[in-house]
Amino acid sequence: MTATATKSKERSVDHDATPPAQDLAELVHYTPEEVEANRWLPFTARTLRNKANAREIPHSALGGRITFRLAHIREIAAMGDTRPFSKPPKSA
Repeated sequence: MTATATKSKERSVDHDATPPAQDLAELVHYTPEEVEANRWLPFTARTLRNKANAREIPHSALGGRITFRLAHIREIAAMGDTRPFSKPPKSA
C-alpha cells in the first residue's frame, strides 16, 4: 500500500485590504445620548428610547442595547419630511 502525499492548498488573502472609510462609517452604532449630543435628530435620548421600544423608529437592539446606525438616523430624519400638495387642475 502506498501513501500519497496531499498538498495543502494555499489561499491568497489580502490582509492589507480594508473597506473604504464610508463603508466602515455605516457600521458604527451610536447610543441615543450620542445622537442627542450631536443634535442629529430633534429628540432627547429618552424619547429615542421610548420610540424605539414602541417600534416607531428604526434602530438596532443587539445585546439588549438600543443603538442607531447612520442609515437609521437618515431614515428617521426622512420620516419627518413632508411633500407639498399638488395643485388641482383649474376648472374651465
